[in-house]
Amino acid sequence: MKKLIVLILVLCVAGYFGYPYYEVYRIHIQPTFTSLEKDKIIKVTDSISISDFSVLLEENEIISSKEDFATLAAYKGYGTEIIPSGNFKILKEWNTYNSLLNNLHIYAKPSGNRRIVSVVINNVRTIEDVARVVSKQINADSASLSAIFNNDSIIAHYGFTKETFPTFFMPNTYECYSDITPKQFIHKLASSYKNFWNASRTQKAADLGLSQSEITILASIVYEEQKVKFDEQAKIAGLYINRLKKGWKLQADPTVKYAVGDFTLRRLLYRHLEVESPYNTYKHLGLPPGPISIPEIQTIDAVLNYESHEYFFMCAKPEYTGYHNFSKTLHQHNVYSKEYHKWIDQQNIR
Repeated sequence: MKKLIVLILVLCVAGYFGYPYYEVYRIHIQPTFTSLEKDKIIKVTDSISISDFSVLLEENEIISSKEDFATLAAYKGYGTEIIPSGNFKILKEWNTYNSLLNNLHIYAKPSGNRRIVSVVINNVRTIEDVARVVSKQINADSASLSAIFNNDSIIAHYGFTKETFPTFFMPNTYECYSDITPKQFIHKLASSYKNFWNASRTQKAADLGLSQSEITILASIVYEEQKVKFDEQAKIAGLYINRLKKGWKLQADPTVKYAVGDFTLRRLLYRHLEVESPYNTYKHLGLPPGPISIPEIQTIDAVLNYESHEYFFMCAKPEYTGYHNFSKTLHQHNVYSKEYHKWIDQQNIR
């Protein structure tokens, strides 16, 4: 009888002290949701502890119990580690709580910060602008990015010149790790460029007798001419293409602003039009040697899919509607121009 009592006591003690270890083991091998058939990305708005991150995991149906996950995190000493803000990719291979937790632990450690970020490039005019914008979204600084973007051997490797290299940069959203190097990032840009210039777009450029860079150079002018009413871009592109085919000067106001170095100009004067620069299309035939900004993808497509018409002139509409009056003849253009200048005089625009 005494032996039985001792045995029961031993089992009770073992159960009391052993249950937590069993419970941890149970959670340790517990699978994540079988519905996780592909990788998932979770957006973390603000820095969060691994334990608190379990709430997001449950909400996204990656785990079934945030309590179990927090318990395992606390047991392994990971619970208070901080996951920085950003987008985190949860791989389907992390199919147990333990595997998932161990990988989150790597994310949270400074030495293993493999945070996925969505790098957005838009509203930029120069390569330096791109470097500045990108540096705010990844670990690399703007100086190191600019050094790569202006490296002669890299520019030549991708088949560009200093003047045309800005056409290599495509405004878009790029998913990458936050610790991506400048050289790795430019490879990612190259992949995006190659994907954009598919067989269809390349053929459309060839049909116009223009290179990919020349299409983007023209798109940069169209973009600076019309970045408010995007539905008018294809019409403007058709006008400039008509002028190119006729052998006329483009006489595009944005190229003068670029040559002068002041895009804030609201009224171009004769002295502006006389500025000597290969980018001044009032003085030089054809396209400028490089883009005057980095146009949006939809503007490049507007050039490739330009509107066919017989217009050669345009003038902003009075009262600043955002649209233009288009003309087939210089006479009609002068009528529209007179109306517009009368209006800007009334607005005291100088």
